[in-house]
Amino acid sequence: MSSTRSGEKSKLPWAAFARGVRDNLIAEVGGQGIRVCGVVILARLLTPDDFGVFRILMSASMFIILFSEAGIPDALIQRKELNSAHESTAWWLTVALTGICISALYILSPSIERLMEMPALSSGLRLLCVPSMLQGMSIIANARLRREMRFGPLALSEVFAEILFVTTALLLVWFGRPRLSLPAGLAARIAAQAIYVLAAEPYFPRKLPQVAAARDYWQFATVAFSGKLITVGANNVDFVLVGKLLGSTALGYYSIAWDLLRFVPARLYRVAGRVALPAFAKVQDQNEELSEAYRKLLDYIARFVLPVSGCVAVAAPELLSSVYGAQWLPAATPMRILVVGLTLAGVRIGIGTVFYAKSYPSLDIYLMSGRLVSLTAIILLTAQHGLSAVSAGVSVVEGFISVAGQLLVCSLVECGAKNLALALIPGTWLAAACVLATCVGKFTAMWLGVKPPLVLAFVVTPAAAMFFWLQAGDAARMISTVFKRAPRKAAQAV
Repeated sequence: MSSTRSGEKSKLPWAAFARGVRDNLIAEVGGQGIRVCGVVILARLLTPDDFGVFRILMSASMFIILFSEAGIPDALIQRKELNSAHESTAWWLTVALTGICISALYILSPSIERLMEMPALSSGLRLLCVPSMLQGMSIIANARLRREMRFGPLALSEVFAEILFVTTALLLVWFGRPRLSLPAGLAARIAAQAIYVLAAEPYFPRKLPQVAAARDYWQFATVAFSGKLITVGANNVDFVLVGKLLGSTALGYYSIAWDLLRFVPARLYRVAGRVALPAFAKVQDQNEELSEAYRKLLDYIARFVLPVSGCVAVAAPELLSSVYGAQWLPAATPMRILVVGLTLAGVRIGIGTVFYAKSYPSLDIYLMSGRLVSLTAIILLTAQHGLSAVSAGVSVVEGFISVAGQLLVCSLVECGAKNLALALIPGTWLAAACVLATCVGKFTAMWLGVKPPLVLAFVVTPAAAMFFWLQAGDAARMISTVFKRAPRKAAQAV
């Protein structure tokens, strides 16, 4: 009887994990559907220069939230025991840090504009200040939802935010303010998501901050913040350097190439990767179960990332000209050069969750420090040779870091590298079949003389048909799992 109960309890985190995946999947399908449609329209109305400036604003917003959080939400989620003093102290700290960050941003905006040599960047940076304050006030509410694995409100907040982003940007283009459209859309997105989270989880502390409470998690928070600081720096250093050394137009091409290749991995991380941290944390002391869970996650990730990356590499010109317009064709070459490195980066999206679940966030520091230094050095060395050379260097660095990260996971969960490699085989075979189908469709379109945007149907349809034909059984099982309604008692226990 007791063994049965313990077996049921061991499955409870994974039932919550499945429900979290379901909620995030709904958000990604809805939110990203809206965002993609909006960006496609905006890419035809705006210039690569506009998107280059927008990328710098996105990087700035990431650093604001990073310094505002200071690793505190991760420490709250990771703790096995949490009380009201921990949460109230965390709220006061994050709100104070947010105020400091946005004050510094407002003052330093003109200097950042001069440094990057991008006109109108200062006004865009200052536009982020008010919504960033709202975001800071929602940090602990967001952490509470994630700790309780209540991803439904978070999912809906993202859909709501994307609607506001697209609506705001398109309205400003309509009223003749194209340069303001993307910055204002980003500000609207940040504010909308924060307001929705606060409405879903209206948290306000009833206690003043306590030194003892902060002392309980400051060490983990500091290490987590250090790791995230280096990670965010490594994730944005290429955009900043490309914008500074090659200009905002080149940055626009690089950003579109990078975003298309990282679109699927980013969606997978938001659907399953971020759900994995609270789920993995519940079995952090059970290496065998954690290892098996990570292999399954890697298998599912590879089945999506590898086929999509291969097909995008084959059909890059057709994809860009059909979706974004002929003005974006210069992004095809860097996209093809980046594909190997960013594909390997795509299958590593789960390694950070293992590091944090095992209470080794410092491993992220070492890994991302190497990535940050390597990317900085390689871009500085190759920038004089143009965007293609920079893309080649970035691809090499991303591939090396990805392999090193997987080996660290193997060591941490006592899993052989061969076992992880075996998890990639189904995705590799699936990618080969989809790439072959894409080639057949592309050459058929060339033979028939089909032009954009109709050519997109010839390169996408065969690959999509091949993917769904080969994955129909697995997809049906995954859908039945994530949309299965949990028993009331189990749901309450989780």
